[in-house]
Amino acid sequence: MQPQPSLVLMIDDLKLRPLELNDLDLIWPDISDPEISKYMAWEAHTDKAQTLAFLQGEITRRESGQGMTWGIFKDGAFCGIVSLIALTRSHRALTYNKAELAYWLGRAHQGQGIMTAAVQRVMQFAFQELGLHKLCVSHFGVNEASQRLIQRCGFRYVGEQIEEFQKDGIWHSHHLYELLDREFRAAQANQR
Repeated sequence: MQPQPSLVLMIDDLKLRPLELNDLDLIWPDISDPEISKYMAWEAHTDKAQTLAFLQGEITRRESGQGMTWGIFKDGAFCGIVSLIALTRSHRALTYNKAELAYWLGRAHQGQGIMTAAVQRVMQFAFQELGLHKLCVSHFGVNEASQRLIQRCGFRYVGEQIEEFQKDGIWHSHHLYELLDREFRAAQANQR
C-alpha cells in the first residue's frame, strides 16, 4: 500500500493546508465579498451558515476522495483557496485520473503572485503525488486575470463555449484549458 501524501503543502512563504470547520471566521470576510464571487459559479455568502455548509462539503469531498480544497496562508494570514474538484479516477471501464482546478483570492492579496505560486504547487501535488493524468481549468470569458494566471501556469487552451451559462442576468462565455502530466513534466524539465 502506498503511503498517503502530506496534505499540507509549502512553497516559499506560503502554506497551503486543508480547510477545516474552524476556518469559518477566517474565510468569512472574503467568501461574503460580492467582488470575489463576481466571476465564480457561486454567490457571495450572506450568512455564516452557508460558509459552514461549504466547509463541511469540502471536508466531505476530501474524505470521499473526490477532491481537496486548501486554504492559502501567507505569513499566517488567510489569502484565499485553491481546490482540486471533480477528481475522477475511473468510470465503468474508463480510466480518467483527472481533476478540475478551482481557486479564488481575497482582494487584499491579489496581484502579488500568491495564486500563481499556490496553483503551481497544487499542480505539482496533483501530478506527482496523486498521480493524475490531466488537470482541467476554466474561466468566465470576461475574467482576464484568471486567463493570465492559467496561461502563466502552462495550460493549453481547448476552446470557448459561447454563452454557456447565465449569472446575474448576463450570458457568459466559458473558456476551457487542460494540461497533461507529460506536458507538466516537460515544462518542469525546461525550467531546470
